[in-house]
Amino acid sequence: MKSLGASEVLDYQRVRIENAVSLADIVLDTVGGETRERSLRVLKKGGILVSTVPFQMPTDLAASYGVKAVSFFVDVTAARLQTITGLFDSGKLKTQVGTVLHLKDARLAHEMLGGAPHERGKIVLNPEE
Repeated sequence: MKSLGASEVLDYQRVRIENAVSLADIVLDTVGGETRERSLRVLKKGGILVSTVPFQMPTDLAASYGVKAVSFFVDVTAARLQTITGLFDSGKLKTQVGTVLHLKDARLAHEMLGGAPHERGKIVLNPEE
């Protein structure tokens, strides 16, 4: 996590994050439950909690802290992947690779996804280079 820019990494099972962190811009929740709700306390006003665990957080709870809470969940199934494969195979779906980077340049790839200049098309990390 530090190599991706995190200034501090905490083990939520050993440290109560609300006692160790404050004024965070974003919390990425991969745990859910009580930990997710406690995470709202560490965000600064206008911050956002993004959960990869499906949930229905009461909007008034997040609003009471002056933050947003959203869920980001992808339901990947074999049938959906086969449909996408069929679209590729038939030529109906095409990709445009713009930039190929070595895996060690993952941080740069993330910056490019965030708006840093790069060629039009997909940014691909190639672990073989």
